[in-house]
Amino acid sequence: MEKKAEQNIHINESDILKVFAVCGAIMQSVLGVLLKHAHNEMDMALLGVLYNLVKYTAPVFIFAIVYGMVKGNQHTKPTHFYKEKFSELVIPYFLWATASLIFFPDLQVNCSVTSFWTLVESYVVGNSSPQYWYTVMMLQFQVLMPVIIYVCYKFLSKPSRVIPTLVVSFIAFGAWLWFYDTYVFHGTYEISLRYLDRFFVSYFIYALLGGIAWVYKDRFDGVLRRIQFLLIPVALLLLIWTNQEFFGFGFNDMSFGNLIYLKPSMTLYSLVIIFLIYMLARHLIRLGSRSLPYYKWLSTYAYRAFTANVFILTIVLRLFGGLLDELPFFSVLLLVFLTTVTCSFTVVYAFAQLKVWIERAVFKKGEAAGGHRHANAH
Repeated sequence: MEKKAEQNIHINESDILKVFAVCGAIMQSVLGVLLKHAHNEMDMALLGVLYNLVKYTAPVFIFAIVYGMVKGNQHTKPTHFYKEKFSELVIPYFLWATASLIFFPDLQVNCSVTSFWTLVESYVVGNSSPQYWYTVMMLQFQVLMPVIIYVCYKFLSKPSRVIPTLVVSFIAFGAWLWFYDTYVFHGTYEISLRYLDRFFVSYFIYALLGGIAWVYKDRFDGVLRRIQFLLIPVALLLLIWTNQEFFGFGFNDMSFGNLIYLKPSMTLYSLVIIFLIYMLARHLIRLGSRSLPYYKWLSTYAYRAFTANVFILTIVLRLFGGLLDELPFFSVLLLVFLTTVTCSFTVVYAFAQLKVWIERAVFKKGEAAGGHRHANAH
């Protein structure tokens, strides 16, 4: 049944992981904006707990991206891969980032565009909108495709190397977290090293696990099956831990900037959430669930919806206007989230169909011109 579902729909675990990741990312955008509309500590507490709950998106994206990359590109030439990804990933990012700079320049973060070089910096580090640091970070793993393929299929081809590699990697990653927490997060180099949170090293552990999950799929699935009943209670305990850390900063000047990925609690929480979503995906694929076509469609447009979501959210908020302060807070949260998700996917789908229509029209025009020249030659 699993093979049949995968063949008919061409879906795998990474598709379902991407859907959860993009929905979580859009929820983060909504929560960040609505923090300004929180009227009391109860509203702020709700936002904080929900933000912690969905603070798994970047690790899930990286795991899913590398899982899919390793699955489908063992023999792909890097030049072909880069050409495909440039069209698929870089162009949508560039277009939506440019639209944000033109129409909503107030969305810029860290450093505003004041010159040609600050414009270049805005694209390179993702300053044109709050969510684009994700894109900049994810694109680095696409660039590293040849290295990732080599590590997964060559270096880790011997099973005896997997455990030592994971042990060394987790120790190195732990050292990186300590460095960031000590010297960058509210530390001496908070400003000068502020872009480390989008450097690929800060997320390489999820990429490594994503590659291993595919290359050693049977063993990886077997390990998760043995611990699957522990995942939910462990996730809840870790969620309590992350909330204690966050609310330890107090409600005065509450900032989601204090909720970072680069700390032990959030790293462990993200790993457990990855495993939970992966197991859910395995279950749905194995059963041939009727929801699979929907997951596949959403995953197809997930990245593009993500790049558009803050732009769309800004428009949604302006359309709702004063209504946001009149409705119950949770109703506002749900309404804005569902509207933003729906509009983000609808808009990028419409653009995708428009692109197809234009390409077909140009192709037909080219064919007609070629046929006319051929007739004239005779």
